Amino acid sequence: MSNAALIISGLNKTLGKKHILHDISFEAYEGEVFGFLGPNGAGKTTTIKIIVGLLRLDEGEIEVGGFDIKKNYEKAMANIGGIVENPELYKYMTGRQNLMQYARMREGVTAERIDEVVKLVGLSNRIDEKVGKYSLGMRQRLGVAQAILHHPKVLILDEPTNGLDPAGIKELRDILKSLAHNEGICVLVSSHLMSEMELMCDRVGIIANGSMIGVYTVAEMISASKTGTDEYIYETDSSEKASALMAGYNFTITDETHIDVEFPEENASQAMAELNEKLILAGVKLYSVSPKEKKKLEDVFIELTQSGGAQIE
Repeated sequence: MSNAALIISGLNKTLGKKHILHDISFEAYEGEVFGFLGPNGAGKTTTIKIIVGLLRLDEGEIEVGGFDIKKNYEKAMANIGGIVENPELYKYMTGRQNLMQYARMREGVTAERIDEVVKLVGLSNRIDEKVGKYSLGMRQRLGVAQAILHHPKVLILDEPTNGLDPAGIKELRDILKSLAHNEGICVLVSSHLMSEMELMCDRVGIIANGSMIGVYTVAEMISASKTGTDEYIYETDSSEKASALMAGYNFTITDETHIDVEFPEENASQAMAELNEKLILAGVKLYSVSPKEKKKLEDVFIELTQSGGAQIE
């Protein structure tokens, strides 16, 4: 794995009398999309606000691009680009004018760099139109362009796909993956949707109730969702009659006509064909055989957050 662009160690935060974050620790690397995943209210936005300097750090350490935010705050912040909640844009200005306005606050941002980021986020043909005419997805893309103008090592986006339609989500997802994998930026994206993380991220860090559950590759999450069996729903004229012929099979009678039957994943088709033949030859009326929905990544996510950190093998 590449170098760590963001290192968080022992992060704690108390707001009023409530202990919001409990010893949060993880690393995110250059060239990856890191998903910061957790239910609403888990502590994602609080963590992000501390990283980008909007909230004070109580305990712990944060390094951005090799700089500690306590010891080298300005240098650490210079390595961060981010959108927390919604991008702040002037709707009466064009997209280019917005970027030029922001560039004045950052050293070394040239007109050529503006053109470069506009191309990266796919806004070349609309950049000289007023932002008030932009769709939500276009405003999000302009916000990303603004956030990466100064060549940050870390790009942080808090729930960036909220409110976007499916086309806008895909566009943003492709842009963020390209920024990570082709430009070498560490992209940290928060979300409460496992399905979104699966398509976008290389690794996910899961947080629940202000505590880190763990950090996993998407492949590890997918592997945890596999059971090693394929399950099918059998609809027959008689569950009792059919089940009497299922010795040696793992099955569950759900009602008078339906039975759930499990087959080993490696030879499910052959085993199912043999059982079907056996039932039909015995005079059982077989109306339908349909696959039962498998365990999804969302199920793994829910199990992890509700159990407080069951380990993924």
